[in-house]
Amino acid sequence: MSSTNAQPSDRALTLLGAGSAVMQTVAFTAVGVLSLESIPYGVVAGGFGGVGAFLFLPWFLGLTAAQEAGDAGLGAAAERVSRSTGPGMLGLGFELGAITVLALGFVTGPDLLLGAASGLVVAVAVYLVGSFVIGR
Repeated sequence: MSSTNAQPSDRALTLLGAGSAVMQTVAFTAVGVLSLESIPYGVVAGGFGGVGAFLFLPWFLGLTAAQEAGDAGLGAAAERVSRSTGPGMLGLGFELGAITVLALGFVTGPDLLLGAASGLVVAVAVYLVGSFVIGR
């Protein structure tokens, strides 16, 4: 990006999100498979991380560029971002859900139902709280 206050293009942000999603999917899956010795558990953790990165990273980079372009607060910057806040917050929730899935796998063993359910609970909770706070 140049030194002017130009916003990054949606295509560039989507490509960054897709690249990050692939990397996080591989990383979370590898940790789940190699550490917990459970392929399905690793795939669930990798899926949460990949979807989260794809949704969150482009929104977050757009928000950061909007904040740097103006002196307004977080709410005003969120209004200037071309992407909506909801998917970005859901992506953050999925990323934190992937971390929760792996953490529960390390603590209780790779219980797929418990891990997936707790990851979804974290994702929805972060989405609801984040959308309310950022939407103000």
